[in-house]
Amino acid sequence: MTEAAADGHGADGGIGRRRAVALAAYVVFVIGWWKVNGLPLERLQVLGWVAGGLLIASVGRPDGGLVRIVRDWVPLAVILAAYDLTRGVADTLGMPVQRESLVWLEQIVAWGNIPSVVAQERLGPYTGPVRWWEVGVSLVYLSHFVVPFVVLGALWVADRPGFRRYRNALLVLTAMGLLTYVLVPAAPPWMASRDGLIGPISRVVLRGMDPFGLDLGPVLVRYGPRFGNAVAALPSLHAGWSTLTALFFARRARRRWWPLLAAYPLAMSVALVVSGEHYVFDVLLGAAYAAVAVGIEQAWHRRSVRRAAERARFATAPVGLPASAAEQPG
Repeated sequence: MTEAAADGHGADGGIGRRRAVALAAYVVFVIGWWKVNGLPLERLQVLGWVAGGLLIASVGRPDGGLVRIVRDWVPLAVILAAYDLTRGVADTLGMPVQRESLVWLEQIVAWGNIPSVVAQERLGPYTGPVRWWEVGVSLVYLSHFVVPFVVLGALWVADRPGFRRYRNALLVLTAMGLLTYVLVPAAPPWMASRDGLIGPISRVVLRGMDPFGLDLGPVLVRYGPRFGNAVAALPSLHAGWSTLTALFFARRARRRWWPLLAAYPLAMSVALVVSGEHYVFDVLLGAAYAAVAVGIEQAWHRRSVRRAAERARFATAPVGLPASAAEQPG
C-alpha cells in the first residue's frame, strides 16, 4: 500500500470522498424536492429516486455502474409501472364491487364488530389539533411507499442475491394482489361508511402530516386519477408488503430480533384499521398473501439452486459419460 493510499489521499480515497459529498448533496436535494412538491406516492417515482442515489453511490466501483442498475432495476420498474396503471382500471372491467359481503366477513372476523368504526368512536373526534399518535399512524402508512424501495437499495449495495430474492418475492405478491383487485374489487371501510353500510368513519390517515407542513393534498389529487383505485382494497398490500419485509429478514435474523421485525406489520395493521383504510379481513388476507409469496420465492430459489448444481455436475463429468455414471466408484 502506498503512503498516499494509506493516508486516504490516493485516487480511490479521492473518489470515495467525492462520491460521499455527491450522495449527501443528492439526499439534500431529494428532501428539498419532497418539501416543495410533497411526499411521492408513485412507486415509479420513488424507485427513480432510489436508483439515482445508487448510481451516485456506484461511481468508481467495479460492481456498480449504469449497466448493472439498468439490468437489476428496470424490470422491477416496468412491472410496478404496469401494476399501477392496470390497478387504476381494474374496477372498470365489469366485476361487481364487494360491499355488503366484506361487512359480513369483517363482523365474522371481529365477533360482530367493525373495528374501524369502534376505533374511531373511541379515538375521535378529528376536528382539533393533531395528536401524537396520529403522526405515528401517518408515518407508518406512508412508509409503504418508501421502506420496500429503501430495503431494495440497501440489499442491492450489500447483498445482490438477497436483492434478487426480495425483489422477486415482492413482485409475486404484487401480481397476486393485482389479480385479486381485478377479480374481486372491494370497497374499503371509509367507502362503506359513506354509503351508509356501517357507522361513521373519517378518512384521516394523512392528518398526522399537518404539523410537518407537508401538503399531501396535491399529491393525492395527481396520484388518485392516474394510479389510484378506490376499490382495490382486498387484499391490503400495505399489510402484505410490510409482512413480506418482516418475513424476509426473519429468515436472516436471530430470534431475539423477531419481535422487532413483527412490530412493523403490526403497526401497519393498526394504522390501516384505525384510519378506516382497510378492514381487519383485508389486513389478514394481505399477510397471508405475503406468506404465500415468500413460499413461492423459496421454492423457486431451491429449484434454481438444484438446477445450478446439476449443471455444475454435468460440466465436470468426464467426456462421454453422463454425470451420474461419472460419480459412481470404479
